[in-house]
Amino acid sequence: MKSRRELMFSAAGLGVGALMVATAAQARTLSASASPSIVGLDDDSWSDPVTVSVSGGIGPYTYQWVRTSGSSDIDCTDPNSDVTQFRWLGAFGGPPRLSGWVCQVTDSANETTSTGLIRAAYASD
Repeated sequence: MKSRRELMFSAAGLGVGALMVATAAQARTLSASASPSIVGLDDDSWSDPVTVSVSGGIGPYTYQWVRTSGSSDIDCTDPNSDVTQFRWLGAFGGPPRLSGWVCQVTDSANETTSTGLIRAAYASD
């Protein structure tokens, strides 16, 4: 028995080949999210870990954490991983500092997506 999708493609005169192409295109729909979206850090500690979750696409995936705004004194501990933490590199003390980050994810078919903004906030002890 043919599936509903096969019947629709057959009715359109496209055949099973088109079904395979459509299915492959769906497999490539790549999306990523990161959690938590807000992390704090201070003079003595790194932030809690931030973890990227990926769906779709074709594995394996590569990861690149990119600062999009804010203080360059906040850095990530592992810029090429699906899990990273943030740390303060500047002089201790002073006013709070903020930094915005996204993780760019690329799959093996060279499709790319980014997570939503992650906010890292430094406050002196």
